Amino acid sequence: MATRPNKKELARMKALEELGQSPTAIARRMGKSHHTTIKYLRSHSDIFDDPEIKSLIEFIKEKEVSDLYLLGGKARKRLHELLDEGKMKAIETTAVMDRTFQQRRLLEGQSTQNIEVINREHEEIRKQCEAIEKKILERTGKTPKELIGAILNTRELGD
Repeated sequence: MATRPNKKELARMKALEELGQSPTAIARRMGKSHHTTIKYLRSHSDIFDDPEIKSLIEFIKEKEVSDLYLLGGKARKRLHELLDEGKMKAIETTAVMDRTFQQRRLLEGQSTQNIEVINREHEEIRKQCEAIEKKILERTGKTPKELIGAILNTRELGD
């Protein structure tokens, strides 16, 4: 029979979850079953309101952020060394830098999304909407708002 995780293990589970790791990865890393990990992360979420556990979670997250800064710095240093030596393995080094950066941002409660990508997608959608509105106006002589208003008025009159 599995033993209940202690407070330190619970705090570590929660910190790893907030780092962005899946319950399966957390279970594997901690030597717990997937079921136990999910059970405590989902079903017993009130456990994490315990002040001692909250304190442990913050301590673990601070340590992780510190480690991630250190790893990011080492990766940057190694990248420069490899560039200078002409032996750069750009993909591996960049992957380490990116992973540590993304994990650190998650732990610090900051977005990991690339805002530029979102802005480009938004602009593309806006252009598509304008093109559709133009076609509707050309074919019907009315704007989409006018057509919707006419449809709604017709329905109200029919009721």
